Amino acid sequence: VQLKNVSRICHAKPIVTVNGRFPGPTIYAREGDRVIVNVTNYAQYNLTLH
Repeated sequence: VQLKNVSRICHAKPIVTVNGRFPGPTIYAREGDRVIVNVTNYAQYNLTLH
């Protein structure tokens, strides 16, 4: 997780990205699957991912 500057119509804005992507990658799982996600936050503040 990190901030990345994105330019849209001559305006740059920092957004939070996951692996350099926004939105982040889709995680596919089925009911009963065990999913372990390791996250390292390189952003300057705490955040919550949903």
